Amino acid sequence: MKSRSLSAILVISASVIVLAGCGKEQISIGEGDPGTELSKCLRLSAKGKHEDAIQCLEMFKARFPQTRQGQEAELLIGDSYFARKDYLLAAEAYAAFLRLYPLHPKADYAHYRIGVCYYKEAPKAYDRDQEYLEEAVIHLRAVVRRYPGSKYREAAIATLRAARKRIAKRQFYIGRFYFKTGEYKACLNRFDEVAERYPGSGLAPRALYYMVKANLGLKQFEEARVAFGKLSSRFPDNKYTKRAERKMLRAVEKES
Repeated sequence: MKSRSLSAILVISASVIVLAGCGKEQISIGEGDPGTELSKCLRLSAKGKHEDAIQCLEMFKARFPQTRQGQEAELLIGDSYFARKDYLLAAEAYAAFLRLYPLHPKADYAHYRIGVCYYKEAPKAYDRDQEYLEEAVIHLRAVVRRYPGSKYREAAIATLRAARKRIAKRQFYIGRFYFKTGEYKACLNRFDEVAERYPGSGLAPRALYYMVKANLGLKQFEEARVAFGKLSSRFPDNKYTKRAERKMLRAVEKES
């Protein structure tokens, strides 16, 4: 070897894997039973040495691939990345675990963590692409639907609601942009999606109200009546229902 990097290197000798590097304690993996060896990696995590822990777990996984601990090492790698806030790398580790062990008892945990990772990675600004939120919804919904007895179900439901609300806000933001620029046809699909797919977002009344206005702007009076009918039946006491009613009355007066 021509030179040593400052990062840890793997030395394989006599079936024992050693983690070594400048300024780091040497840790050998393979001398004892899986439980004892795994505890070495867990101690690194407990000390906040997540990079070292990840390397240790990778070595452990290679040394004990067929053991229960070897299978769960992939989850622990994800946890270490998660602790470092490397959410995309964490999601990849959890996804790798699911590909290898889709029926594992901790599959619900992997799905839940992937959902949380993508939720945290999604930008907060509504004018930014929110594709990660869609991925978050897929995995959080998997926890809710596939694992009714999961201890992560309630947390998954809460994060799922938050993710869906942010998606709804994104769609509403785009719809409002189209509405303000007079592109009424373009805004209708966005508002309809908010009203029909995300009724619990709190934005459904406003979305239906703008659907009434956009349809009136397009002289589509029947479509405006349909949108108003949904708004008045679902949200009879909402302020946007009263505003839409006034808009409809004026439109009827003009039409007659």
